[in-house]
Amino acid sequence: MPDGGQHHGGQHFPALVLNADFRPLSYFPLSLWGWQDAVKAVFLDRVCVLSEYEREVHSVNFSMRLPSVIALKDFIPTSRQPAFTRFNVFLRDSFSCQYCAAHRPAQELTFDHVIPRARGGRTTWENVVAA
Repeated sequence: MPDGGQHHGGQHFPALVLNADFRPLSYFPLSLWGWQDAVKAVFLDRVCVLSEYEREVHSVNFSMRLPSVIALKDFIPTSRQPAFTRFNVFLRDSFSCQYCAAHRPAQELTFDHVIPRARGGRTTWENVVAA
């Protein structure tokens, strides 16, 4: 197995985890499992392996390539809407000001209410944009 059970030569081998509908279980943070959890899920027949690393793990009687993308066999319902956070607004708006289209790092962005709060505008996904 890779050194220390976590990485080999400084490289990690995470597996992207997709739901049964082939969408990531989460986007932020992205749904990643360590290689050990991914291999365990393969043995428990809970996932389908969609892609693999070149790296292999070995035991006395068997070897397999480490999974890089796996899909759950059973669908797990997820919340329909991500948490409303400043960062998620920036992520939704591609870290770009929605007024001038300038791409900026998160620390240079703020968010703005399209309908100002003073005029009854609410802090919702529909009324807030990156600026």
